[in-house]
Amino acid sequence: MVDARLLHRLLLVGILAGIGFSLYATAEVLDPALQSSCSVSAFFSCGAVDQSGHTSIGPVPDWSVGLGGFLFLLALDLPLLATFNPRLLGAVMLVSGAGLAVSLYLGYVELDIIHALCPICLGAYLSNAFVFLTATVLVALRRERSEVPE
Repeated sequence: MVDARLLHRLLLVGILAGIGFSLYATAEVLDPALQSSCSVSAFFSCGAVDQSGHTSIGPVPDWSVGLGGFLFLLALDLPLLATFNPRLLGAVMLVSGAGLAVSLYLGYVELDIIHALCPICLGAYLSNAFVFLTATVLVALRRERSEVPE
């Protein structure tokens, strides 16, 4: 049987990883010299993505969407760790699901329009996918346990 407490801790690890990637994305926009550290080829290039002019959702820069989303997830997850409140878990799943949709859109923009992939952005996308999948498993475990007769 899967240990729900371990999954709750892994959920926090995924959120913290996403915050780390998002903070680095923020730093590289503010200090373009950092872009060279994650530009390993013409395709895997933070610089190519950052300089493309396609790194915003409307007027909002993509890094701020990621950072804000992961900070919101952290604000939901910290009380979740203490209470295991199913509403908080549902909110984590909902927010990370919305983040997954944003990640898919931004990944599409990078691959199809810019023709480059930012490794730091990819790390944030994968962190969010991990958070969503972990939350989904936790929701399924909760449902499974509530259906078991005592």
